[in-house]
Amino acid sequence: MANDDDTRGTADVDVQVEVSPIAHIIAPIVAIGATMLVRKWMNSGYKRVANGPVPTAGDPRVSLGRALMWSALTAATAAVVEVAVFRIANHLGERKATATD
Repeated sequence: MANDDDTRGTADVDVQVEVSPIAHIIAPIVAIGATMLVRKWMNSGYKRVANGPVPTAGDPRVSLGRALMWSALTAATAAVVEVAVFRIANHLGERKATATD
C-alpha cells in the first residue's frame, strides 16, 4: 500500500519558498516581546480571577501542584506564541521561486 503523503501535492512544477533574512532577524525579537506581553496579560488575569499573587516556584506558601500547573500553562502559552510569531514572520517574508524541469 502506497503512502498517500508521498504523492499528495506533487506536480511538474517544483515550488521553492525562500524566506527573507530580515524575517529571521526580526522574528526572534518580536517573539520575545510578544511572549513578555502575553505573560503579563496572563499574570494580571490570574491576579484578577484568583484575587491573589501569581504562583511562583520559589514561594513555599504555594502548593507544588499549583506551581507546576501555572508553570506548564505559561510555558505552553509561550511556545504557542513563539510558533505563531515565527510562522507569521515566515509567511510575510517569503518569496516564491518556481523552477521547472
